[in-house]
Amino acid sequence: MIKNILVVIGDTPYEKNALEYAGHLAVLLGAHHLSCVFFQERRGKGNGRTLVDGVLERADAEYAQYGFLDYHVETIIGKPTEMIRQKARSADLVVLGIPESIKTDGLKLVYDQIDEILLKITKPTIVVHEQCTLVRKILTVYHGDGYSDRVLELATEFGERTKASLLGLAIAETEPEALRFAQYMQDYLKYHEVEAEFMTKLGFTVTNVLETAAEQDCDLIALSASHHNRLYEMIFNSTTETVVKLANRAVMVVR
Repeated sequence: MIKNILVVIGDTPYEKNALEYAGHLAVLLGAHHLSCVFFQERRGKGNGRTLVDGVLERADAEYAQYGFLDYHVETIIGKPTEMIRQKARSADLVVLGIPESIKTDGLKLVYDQIDEILLKITKPTIVVHEQCTLVRKILTVYHGDGYSDRVLELATEFGERTKASLLGLAIAETEPEALRFAQYMQDYLKYHEVEAEFMTKLGFTVTNVLETAAEQDCDLIALSASHHNRLYEMIFNSTTETVVKLANRAVMVVR
């Protein structure tokens, strides 16, 4: 059950969008607390202090509309990647913004900060692009392992609490196997109050995930995190991390 949501805030358009998205999501999920964190690598002086004050005031103004929402805002000095990982330990869900420039800059065969965060954080993480909207339909990617079970479980909780529908995308190497995964999802969802439909695709590829999300008008993509080690991630982008970077909608990465 999602009780505490951690959101990374700041002065960029994507961080402002994450701030707004997290507030709406907290209300929809009935989360008990929202932790807003602004990271600085060093203490601000002069204009830096003004920036901090502006970010904190924006958070207060955004969440004032939810009189019943329990939240707190804090500034933390330190490198964001490491500090996000530490703060995430006390959260049930993490919300991060991502710049649209990641679609080109982050697709080079280099180790990007978002890869580092997704590799190290063990809690479910929603990566929010600048044009993301509220949750109405969740693309739930399932390819038959224990990680996919957790994706289905969390997406179902989201669907029940936000009243969003689910599109179960069963992915496998053969059609019979994909059909078996789709049936498993259908059997699981029998006991939950979620509107759902199901599709099958062959191959866990970026194209299969992104094209399905676009064609079916899904607002949120839910899929499992990469299972590769750090050395692999430093050389290649996994399917999951590439989906995160190329998507024009929110992506929930689940371990």
